[in-house]
Amino acid sequence: MSANEKAFDQNKGRRGRLRRQAQSAPVDSLEVDDDLQEDEDESASRAITPGKGRATPGRRSQAQIEEAQSGNFITRPLRRITEYFAGVRSEVQKVVWPTREETVRLTRIVLTTTVLSALALGVISLLFTELFSLGLRSPLVFGVVFVLVLGAFLYYLRRSSGRPISF
Repeated sequence: MSANEKAFDQNKGRRGRLRRQAQSAPVDSLEVDDDLQEDEDESASRAITPGKGRATPGRRSQAQIEEAQSGNFITRPLRRITEYFAGVRSEVQKVVWPTREETVRLTRIVLTTTVLSALALGVISLLFTELFSLGLRSPLVFGVVFVLVLGAFLYYLRRSSGRPISF
């Protein structure tokens, strides 16, 4: 039997013994506070230390930290750069690339949306340019448009609130 198997058997026996002790202990009442107290007693019997208030690195990360700190001022940055590109390469290999048909379809959707929105914004810009040029020639146009916009806004407010607006 190897040393690891012996250690496993000893831990298994200890766990069973602790479980049997916890089961054989009399329970006076079953309240929420008592359950919490039992958990604390059980953790004390297992020799679990209280929290340290900070993250504690595991053995694997400690080995990585020691490895990262080894080397001189030239090899450390080079190692970081190679690790970065190795990580990038592994992430790119995980990407599921779209098929040619999906790419063509999505490209058409994007181009169509772009052209339609450009046309709509161009028409709006043309209308406002003409409105301002007419308004600069005749201030009466600005007054009429202002009254129309104000009336449309008040109508929208009245319809959306469901009650009449009083001044």
